[in-house]
Amino acid sequence: MVNLIANSKPVYVQVIPASEQLVTQWAGGETRQLAIAPIGSSVAARDFHWRFSSATVLQSGPFTIFDGYQRYLAIRSGAGLELAVTAPGAPQQRMQLCSVQHQAGFAGAASTDATLLDGPVRDINLMLSAGLQGGLRALRLQANQPAFLQTVASGWWLIYADGLSQGQQIQIQSGAQQYPLASGDVLVLPEASCTLLAAVDCELVAAWIAATA
Repeated sequence: MVNLIANSKPVYVQVIPASEQLVTQWAGGETRQLAIAPIGSSVAARDFHWRFSSATVLQSGPFTIFDGYQRYLAIRSGAGLELAVTAPGAPQQRMQLCSVQHQAGFAGAASTDATLLDGPVRDINLMLSAGLQGGLRALRLQANQPAFLQTVASGWWLIYADGLSQGQQIQIQSGAQQYPLASGDVLVLPEASCTLLAAVDCELVAAWIAATA
């Protein structure tokens, strides 16, 4: 295990099994921390450079303020939610997230309220500190049809195998190396391209992170 800090070298590939991911409770549901950098940083201390997580949202209510961070959010399951985002000195912005293809980006310092559209949802979250840029991508794999992700210069791919059934795996190949991922596992892949292959149709999610120019 090494610290994955923006602009630090060297940075190595890391597979994070679902069994090793931190799960915490919050007022509106449960959060699973998929990956965080640097290793040993925490949300409570606000000393992380980036954090990748998934959360269940069981009730409408406000989001926690994360001053100094940019947030990206997408829905993975459920009918969706509406965000009311009020950034300091700016008019309120409303965004509806109803599918895995919709992504919201907003300042962590903004006052953000979430309203469930029709019952609980599960979302995916990416938080980045100043000096980083990124986003989320929904990946749909067809059985035995390879998909390709290009290299992120000065950055990382974070690939989350959240759309697999128990017992299923996907294979990720980067160069000569292969990385099998089971349901819930995460692959942190720095500055490399990769090919994804699954034996069955499935949906995954990936986040990309890079240093700003």
